[in-house]
This record gives sequence, structure tokens and C-alpha cells, in this order.
Amino acid sequence: MKKRFAKVLLSMAMTMLFASLAEAGVTAYAFGDYYYMMNHNSAYDGQHGFWLRRVYLTYDRDISDTFKARIRLEMNSDGKFAAADTIKAFVKDAYVSYQFAPLHSAVLGIQESLAFGNIEKFWGYRHVEKTPLDLFKVRDSRDFGLAVKGSFDKGKTLSYAVMYGNNSSYKWGTNPQKGVYGRLTYTPTPHWMIEAYVDTLGISNIVDKTGVPIAKNTMLLQGFAGYQSDGGRLGLNYMYESITETGKPAVNSNIYSVLGALKLAKTVEAFARYDMIPDPTPWAQDTYIPMEKGYKTDVLIAGIGWNIHPKVQIAPNVKLVHYGNNAAGVKPSTVKDDTYYNVTFYYQF
Repeated sequence: MKKRFAKVLLSMAMTMLFASLAEAGVTAYAFGDYYYMMNHNSAYDGQHGFWLRRVYLTYDRDISDTFKARIRLEMNSDGKFAAADTIKAFVKDAYVSYQFAPLHSAVLGIQESLAFGNIEKFWGYRHVEKTPLDLFKVRDSRDFGLAVKGSFDKGKTLSYAVMYGNNSSYKWGTNPQKGVYGRLTYTPTPHWMIEAYVDTLGISNIVDKTGVPIAKNTMLLQGFAGYQSDGGRLGLNYMYESITETGKPAVNSNIYSVLGALKLAKTVEAFARYDMIPDPTPWAQDTYIPMEKGYKTDVLIAGIGWNIHPKVQIAPNVKLVHYGNNAAGVKPSTVKDDTYYNVTFYYQF
């Protein structure tokens, strides 16, 4: 009887604690998988098991009517399928925002990238897989800099964001050449989202074999259009990147992506995404879903999302990576396609 009473008291205390934390602005969520690597180009072909990919702990605070701040910790494993890796923590977000006009704010610190934050929310399955620019490591999910964000009308149908940053992700800046980012988002109704994005990034501290500095720059253009309703959503995404480097011809790359979700029941929906890179990719990917560099690449993701609770989801899914020809117009016999079977879990707490 005493043990049962003690358990009830402990449960009540924990409930009150989490309620107090949520009221104070503390939130958290985590996700991971049971994964199975099938038909893979690496030595980890056939490997399977559980892992926790990400844990986020976020504290949001209103300093005043015009100042707000956020600190977010991310805890993750390296996702490289090698020897058992412990989960490590680092600061993911750390910024203060100032609302200098009713519809406009300035944000200083480590903050979300302008490149795919809104698209990621529309996709709705970041815990299953990253959006294309993030997945192929074309752009980082964070940068340290100064941004100005706002809307041109009270209904927030036309919004903007511009940013000047280190181009060093969540790390401090040692690159003399920085990044300039811009995003324009049009939401004429709750069903539609249309977005245009552009950035230009400079990369320095690079020298050739003789020690001569090399100038290297990248420019990215992106467009997105999506429609959503109670029955599901459909989105189209196009990205173009041009990389220029001293003494070399420009390298131009494209990514085409289509994503969708269809409501099957009150708590169940089917989702799918197809990413296509029609030219040999200059990008490599070595974590969670390792992919080869230098080949035309297609990625198909499909699964079922089952919300067994408003804050808990199970999502069985499959990921297929198909490699086409390389720059020489051939596909070596040693390069085979990759297949992943995952049961992804996501929960908030």
C-alpha cells in the first residue's frame, strides 16, 4: 500500500514538474529508429539495430514586450554506423530577437537557416528524413548572424527574411567571407505556400598546392510551391546551385523534389518524397543515409505515419537510393543501389 501511494505521489510530482517547465517555456522532443541497412555500398551492409538520432531541449523566454530569447540544446549521435557512439550535446540555437516594429523583428545569434526551415515544416517528417538541401549537405540548418524578418501586411500573406551570417553553421566564424541570405514567402490562403530563396556564400582560407589563395563562391536559387488541406498536402521544390572557383569552370547542379502526404484516417497518413539530381552530384553524405558522390542520384522515401498519441508517432518507412552514371557517362559495377528499412519513432515531452 505504501509503495503504491509513493508511486502515485511520484507520478503527481513529475506531472507537476513537466507542467511547470512547459509553462516556463521549456519544451523537448526526440526521435530515432530501428534501422536495417539492406543492399548498401559500405561495409555496414546488413547492419541493423536501434538508435536515438536527436534529442532537443528548448527554452524560450519573453524578456519584455519587444525582446525574446531562445536557447536550444541538441543531443545526437554521429550516425556513421561505426563503433558504438555516445550521444553528444551542443548548442543548436542561441539568439535574442527584438521587435522594432509591429510586424518586423531583428534576430541576433545562432538561428535557423532561411533555406529550408519553412519547407521542413511543410514536409512534416523531419524525424523520418531531412529536406533535400539538408540531406545532401548543400546548406547547413543553422548559421550565426544577424537577420531581419517580418511581414508586409497584417494578414502575413507576404513575409520576408534577410540574413548576414558567418556561413559556419552553429560554430563561431573564422571565414573572412560571409554569407548573405534572402527569402520571400507568399501564403495567399491557409492552403497555399509559395516561397523563393536566394543566397551567396564565400569560402576562403583555401590554398592550392603551391600555397596560392583560391577564391571559391557558391550561389543558390530555390523555389517551392505547396498546397495543403485536411486531406493531405503536396509540394514541389526546385534548387539550383552554382559553384565557382579560381582557375576552374563553374559547377552547376540541380535538385528536383516532390513531396506529399495523404490522410488515411484520423491518426494515420501515408507520406512519400522523391528527390532527383539529374547531374553527377558534387555533394557527399556520410551520416544516417550514406550516399556516394559523383553520380546522378534518385532518392525515394515512403511510409506511414501513425499518431498513437498527439505527442507520439510511429512511422515505418523505406528509403531507396538509386545511382546513375558518373561524369564519364558510366556506372561502375561496384556501385550498387542502397535500401533502408526503418521504423521511426518520434515523441514530445
